[in-house]
Amino acid sequence: MEKILICFLFIFFISIQQIDSLLIFRHFNIQISNQLGGNKQLMINCRSGKQQATKVDFLPFNTVWTLKFTVFPKTLIWCNVWMGPNYVHHAKFNAFIGKESFIHDICGGRKPNICFWQAQEDGIYVRNNATGTFKLMYKWDSTNIKKL
Repeated sequence: MEKILICFLFIFFISIQQIDSLLIFRHFNIQISNQLGGNKQLMINCRSGKQQATKVDFLPFNTVWTLKFTVFPKTLIWCNVWMGPNYVHHAKFNAFIGKESFIHDICGGRKPNICFWQAQEDGIYVRNNATGTFKLMYKWDSTNIKKL
């Protein structure tokens, strides 16, 4: 009887993933846009927990990089971005935290299921989905490059 109840609860839990109010098991996207002036490239690398990092991508001006994922409990995805052409300016930021407060306060809600970031000359901005406005969240740091 316990096995039947466990199976029923498991199937029920999986079936409710389509409900709008449930965060876990929801499909989500992180998008990063390169709006750097002077036709500069943006170098991107993201990571989630102990999983392997994404490959390093070089994003041309006025294009968007997308990472699609499913939200699980304690999902955390952070990204490193560098401003071309010399890649001395760097920013590291939490691109997604699997908490309602982050999605609501930082990304501006779940509709659409995107947390949209934009690299500009003065730093990294996030778009509030509800209003369409951008807010500066991180300024560029200078990376110390040592010659070997």
